[in-house]
Amino acid sequence: MDNSNQCKSKGDIINLSVNIYVQVLLLFTILSMLFIHVISKVETSAINNELQDLVTDNMIDQYKKLNNDDKQRINSVLNMVDLNVLDKMYDREDKTRKVNNESVYKSIYIVLIMLVAIFIIVIALNKGLCHNVPLKHIIVENIVIFTCIGVVEFMFFKNIILKYVPTKPSFMGQYIFQKVKETLL
Repeated sequence: MDNSNQCKSKGDIINLSVNIYVQVLLLFTILSMLFIHVISKVETSAINNELQDLVTDNMIDQYKKLNNDDKQRINSVLNMVDLNVLDKMYDREDKTRKVNNESVYKSIYIVLIMLVAIFIIVIALNKGLCHNVPLKHIIVENIVIFTCIGVVEFMFFKNIILKYVPTKPSFMGQYIFQKVKETLL
């Protein structure tokens, strides 16, 4: 096998490898940034809204359905609880959640930095081979593909996932109120 055929076969493998690596790098970057800047905020907002609905709508509705004796018992128990202590206790940020979330973000950035570093090394090493990778073509092709996929995923996320309700909103309120009644009444 002559040297030009060896270079051609090596070139095809190198092109494919670089193409796959660019796809992995782009996918990881896009999904990571989507998670950090959109999904985590949407999820936090959804949970907060659900808890607010639970307290403001469902718990109050359930309380109104009680007879006066049950309301009196609940009120007497609530009067014994120092709400200022509870307020101070739950007003602080949960350290475990904070450490866990920071660890997730650090892991994402470390992996991203490693992927970029490996990509730079591969491109630098490619200069010494007999085949020049059409890097501009590979990057443009992958950006176009990921843009199209991203638009489809965004539309799916916006029009389907955000509208999906996994349980009826009153479920949590009814469950908590039932447990309170079982314990206190």
